Amino acid sequence: MMSLLLGHPQTVTISTLSTVRVAAVIHPFAEHIAYYALFSIPGLTTILTGTGSIISFAGYITYVDSMNNMGHCNFELIPNWVFSIFPPLKYLMYTPS
Repeated sequence: MMSLLLGHPQTVTISTLSTVRVAAVIHPFAEHIAYYALFSIPGLTTILTGTGSIISFAGYITYVDSMNNMGHCNFELIPNWVFSIFPPLKYLMYTPS
């Protein structure tokens, strides 16, 4: 009965104007400030100690962005048995599980 009233569910999805789920992209302002504060600690530390370089900043941004993307994808790139062999790896990598 519902399919007769609404039609095919895929047509509703295709006919929407926004292709991005809104709940997945909205963060409170305080969360943005907290992320900025946390992610700026390594950069500020290297600047204040005089050990910073363009390569270290580029490497840090690449690492954080790669881990963030890997953690939000719905695919296990690193199998769970790797974490059981080397448990400290879970503190260096961000995965969906």
